[in-house]
Amino acid sequence: MSTQPTEPGLAAVPLSTPLEAAVHHSRGVYSWWLDTSRSPTPGAAGLHLPAVPRLRHSAGTAELLYVGRARRDLHRRITGQHLRRTRSSALRRTLLAVLLPGDPSWRDGAALDGRNRVVLDEEHEQRLTAWMQEHLLLGWAGCENKDDVDALEKRWVAAHQPVLNTEGTGHGRELTELKRVFREGLPARS
Repeated sequence: MSTQPTEPGLAAVPLSTPLEAAVHHSRGVYSWWLDTSRSPTPGAAGLHLPAVPRLRHSAGTAELLYVGRARRDLHRRITGQHLRRTRSSALRRTLLAVLLPGDPSWRDGAALDGRNRVVLDEEHEQRLTAWMQEHLLLGWAGCENKDDVDALEKRWVAAHQPVLNTEGTGHGRELTELKRVFREGLPARS
């Protein structure tokens, strides 16, 4: 799949590996990117993505996957949820759904909690975090207030249609179906 041309703004945010990111304790919008210097294509990273164009980072070594917001604290959102807890991370749940078609072992250790959300046992949480560290890059932009956060996230999602975002994208239904398939038949866990 070809990628969209780069543009100032989102395509120019500084990127780093997730665990090395010096994410600030401030509000902002974050972006997750496929590190194409390590995995030149999504398939090489094990991802089975909807066929939509992906924004290429101005550095030329990353393709946009996901945009999210932190209305209070970027650091807490990234380290406390996206790098640790599948239960509270839409990104992690979506990653599992797009990794599953190429490797059924991504369902190992998975269950549904009382609110019908996917949860992983600790071993498999660590496996997913290690995969993210190996294949993804993280960027972010700080914002002054919650309204600015919401507006920037909405603008970036609408303009770039990130392939792993469900809400606000034309391919959201396809991702929803992939997530349904992932959840199908999982045991319940409290």
